[in-house]
Amino acid sequence: MSLVVIFATVRRVSRWIATPALVGAMAVRIAGGGMRLGSADLVDGVLVVACVGGLALRVFPRPVPVGDAEAPPLDLGAASICLALVYAIVSFGGGLAGPFSALPLLVLAGVAALADPRWSWTVGASAAILEFALHHAAARDAQSLALRLAVVLGSGALHFVITRTEIARVRAHARSLLHDERRRQRDSARSLRLGSAPAPAGPPARSAEDARNRGSLEEIHASLVGLLNLTRRTMHLRTCALLWVDTRGTHLRLVEAATNDALQTEPIPAGAGALGAVMQLGRPVALSSLRPDYAGLPYYVAPSGVRGFAGVPVIDDGTVRGVLAADRDDATPFSAEDQETLESVALQARRLINNERVFARLERIKNDMTALFQASRALGEAMTEDQCLAALTTAAKAIVPHDLLVFTAFDAALDRHRVRHVVGDAPQGLAAAEFDDNGGLVAAAARSRVALPYRGQFDPRTQFVFTRSTSPKSMASVLVLPLVVRDKALGTLTLCAERRNAFPEAIRQLLGVLASHVSVTLANAASVRRLEEMATTDPMTGHLNKRALETEFEQRLRAAARFGRTLAVVVLDIDKFKNVNDTYGHSVGDVVIKGLGAVLGKCRRETDAIARFGGEEFVVVCEQTDGPGAFLLAERIREELQATIFPTEHGPLRVTCSLGVSSFPVDGDTRATLFERADQALYAAKHGGRNQTRTATPSDAQTDARKPAVSARRTARVAAPKPARSA
Repeated sequence: MSLVVIFATVRRVSRWIATPALVGAMAVRIAGGGMRLGSADLVDGVLVVACVGGLALRVFPRPVPVGDAEAPPLDLGAASICLALVYAIVSFGGGLAGPFSALPLLVLAGVAALADPRWSWTVGASAAILEFALHHAAARDAQSLALRLAVVLGSGALHFVITRTEIARVRAHARSLLHDERRRQRDSARSLRLGSAPAPAGPPARSAEDARNRGSLEEIHASLVGLLNLTRRTMHLRTCALLWVDTRGTHLRLVEAATNDALQTEPIPAGAGALGAVMQLGRPVALSSLRPDYAGLPYYVAPSGVRGFAGVPVIDDGTVRGVLAADRDDATPFSAEDQETLESVALQARRLINNERVFARLERIKNDMTALFQASRALGEAMTEDQCLAALTTAAKAIVPHDLLVFTAFDAALDRHRVRHVVGDAPQGLAAAEFDDNGGLVAAAARSRVALPYRGQFDPRTQFVFTRSTSPKSMASVLVLPLVVRDKALGTLTLCAERRNAFPEAIRQLLGVLASHVSVTLANAASVRRLEEMATTDPMTGHLNKRALETEFEQRLRAAARFGRTLAVVVLDIDKFKNVNDTYGHSVGDVVIKGLGAVLGKCRRETDAIARFGGEEFVVVCEQTDGPGAFLLAERIREELQATIFPTEHGPLRVTCSLGVSSFPVDGDTRATLFERADQALYAAKHGGRNQTRTATPSDAQTDARKPAVSARRTARVAAPKPARSA
């Protein structure tokens, strides 16, 4: 252990021990009669200096980093040392009868307000110990101690409860204000047609859409402030305000105003007072010589005493979208020229909002196109289904917020759907669900090749998505997109959201483009998978081919050598297979080869690798298997094949096989050596009468003795078997 580590450990331990040691020493000294004003000695001075030094080290440990969002809580070690000094002051001042006896109450109150609440009990324990010492020095009884502790600790606890309650109240109020402000911004954005989708229920989350709406609102307000202030000064108005209709058309909301008065920030009914007349008539309205108590201007909190009013409608696409209101303190009526000026201002305000609306729409389109481009690039790089689904999940999340994403694969031959990928809050049992064609939205979308339901509006009372038992009933919006390539349905992509109208027209179109990309990528991934299978699989038996076996064999051999495991190889071929082809034809020979492949698949373990090595020859690589274990497996294969009957036009046919076994590390430590030993054992089985299993020879002499059997096997010819006899 280095000196630095030792020093850091000692420092950390001493830091934890120093505080209780100082508090305990101070309590012992006070209880023993020390800390008296007339009898102070060197020990008292050393304790006081140690407490002051420890307090300084804890209060000023290091500079506070610049930019900290929140100051750290009070160090409780420092609070305990400070409390010890306070009790020393009480003791020096005459103890419980002195003028400083109430000083600990102030310290505990401050600690309760500033310290970390999780460890405040340590300060209370220190106070109890020091109180006991003070009472012991004053020879007070237990009743006096209990009463004193109740007052001191009760005061600290009361301050703790009050402070924490007030902090919780302030934080809750701040969260409520933040929530209201965000909701107001979204409502204003939707009223000005800057936002499209309604906000989700519950506390809103920060998102790119909120940021765009906030930026657009700030631009609109900044532009309108200058316009309205200029209008107010040039026309000598008291108030010039722009109010806008909400999305439902029932209320007006103040967008911006130039005034020195307090105006109404809550929604105003669209038919109220003079503003309602402007909304209903759709043309300018001017009023003069108003009474001081006139209450027909609802944008004021109370009757304002204005004498003249003029209101101009803000019309967009033939619909009244808002009202520009202007008023004066004098009874001079607004002239026709004044009304034309206000109409020009209203037109300019509408242009400002329309321009910002266009910019906001372009910003949304740019972000949507960016998300789609990134998704297309990720899908273009995806080579497997898992990579495609990962890219799909990322892209869908970037395009539209949702609570559940499900990908289902469709098997047209079986007319069956299978859930392959689920992200989000899924109903129980959905992740592994399989279902036939039914009346659900997924099955209907796959049949019709059309996105369902209409406009993404889902009614769980009359509709279900997958099956009735797994349908997400808590979702108010559902969109099922068919994944189609060359008019062939590969599956469906389902997005669900708990909020209503989560998938407006623009989002549905964008998701439709994404679904087209996903369909092509899934089709390409399936093609790549089929090509890989064709490159590594024997088409007749479905087992590995020779090339794939060599790679698999080498990988398993390296793993066995690295981890000290055993590995065995079984090589086998069909006895007198040429006679089968000559007598029954190659079609029957293919049936026999397929039958042997099926026998191997039946007898194998999950960890065994099987390959057709060429012609009628097969190889089995067995992990964590020694020679005797592989011999038992070979015998099981031989007996299973011998018991298999192949029907032919000449009658039933039986075949046998010969097998050779070698094992790692007994018979060799390389792939070539192990295969050669197993092949030599196979030749020995052929030479020894066929239909048997032999293991690799343990010595080179026996290996050399078996080599002539190679040419003997390859040149042997047997007569064609009769139809009723075994081949």
